[in-house]
Amino acid sequence: MIIDAHVHICPPEIRQDRSPFLEGEPEFAAIYKDPGAKLIGARELISTMDEQGVDKSIVFGFPWRKKENFSLNNDYVLQAANRFPDRLIPFCCLFPEHPETGEEIERCLTRGAQGIGELAFYANGLDNDALQLLEIPAKLAKEAHIPLLLHTNEPIGHIYPGKSPMSLTQLYELIKNYPDTKWILAHLGGGLPFYGFMKKEVREILSNCWFDTAAMPFLYRPEALRAFADAIGVEKLLLGTDHPLLPPKRYFREMAQSLLTEKEKNAILGENSYKLLFG
Repeated sequence: MIIDAHVHICPPEIRQDRSPFLEGEPEFAAIYKDPGAKLIGARELISTMDEQGVDKSIVFGFPWRKKENFSLNNDYVLQAANRFPDRLIPFCCLFPEHPETGEEIERCLTRGAQGIGELAFYANGLDNDALQLLEIPAKLAKEAHIPLLLHTNEPIGHIYPGKSPMSLTQLYELIKNYPDTKWILAHLGGGLPFYGFMKKEVREILSNCWFDTAAMPFLYRPEALRAFADAIGVEKLLLGTDHPLLPPKRYFREMAQSLLTEKEKNAILGENSYKLLFG
């Protein structure tokens, strides 16, 4: 089974004309004001999954700041999962600064959401404010025994839209503060898994963390997957495509060059996500 753990979909209102949704949404504008930044809906996603051999996808919208926007997108995600229950796994997504964060997450959970995220702090990184804002989502994820997907990125290298000024120290402290929450750290945790090679503390602190491969072809050479698997354990790695940023087949090609065994590839492609979500 192949499970894509990181896919964005959005409702037709946004796909048809994104311009009204740029106002008051600086993070969305930074990434999607370019008309070339693709947005897709559920039917288009299912077609791609059928074409490229993906069985299930974890789907979510965008961490909108405005209630009307995150409610609209979350409703669409939940409706899409109801239309394609065997294919789509819905997560609840919003910007945690909103005062109704807890209420929105609980609303989505009662309607079938199976996780929280992708949450993101693009502007300021994982500063002290972000750590405090994540308290409610982390607590709700822990109580519901569901994963919380968090945007992370490497703190060095080239700059691109959506790259947050976070540090690995900030990310590590966050995980230490909420050790009982199941974390999925997007984009291979910004490189944090490499520190699993350390002899003391790190692997234990990261024991409740998983790392998706979203955008990896833009970030790391294929053989980095071998290093990640050796550092943190192959069971902690999840296929995530960030589709529609990149299609699944791009990741399949990268994995073919990764020096992983077939058993390890199968674990990353779906077995690990299935165990995380369904036990």
